[in-house]
Amino acid sequence: MLRSEGFTLLELAVGLVMAAAVAGTAALQLPPVVASIRLAGAAHRLAAAMRQARGRALERNVRVDVRFDAVTRAWDVVEAGGATVDLQRLPAGVAFRGLPASGRVRFGTTGSADNATVMLGAGAAVRRVVVNQRGRVRVL
Repeated sequence: MLRSEGFTLLELAVGLVMAAAVAGTAALQLPPVVASIRLAGAAHRLAAAMRQARGRALERNVRVDVRFDAVTRAWDVVEAGGATVDLQRLPAGVAFRGLPASGRVRFGTTGSADNATVMLGAGAAVRRVVVNQRGRVRVL
């Protein structure tokens, strides 16, 4: 008896069941991965905003503050005269876990800054944005 090329209905059904099982397992692990990506992106955006605030303080010879609001999950960059330069919000699922006691990081006219650590969290993952007295900003 000659057999034609291809799959039987049973082989096709088994293959689809196996593919569905693999896809289901991958879908269960997707939310923590997305949260981790959002957290890393938010930490790097915050660090970039702080670096720009330091550059603005040096360029314009004014004091620049980066202020944090844990309730609205946002930060803003404000010059010494009170003008808001930038306002950004954290993405969904990411929140401030730890802020400086003053609720801000101040960059002086020489680029120096307050020592500060801002902790961001999403689920069990945590990222830290650290500023030293010289104004250097790092993401840990």
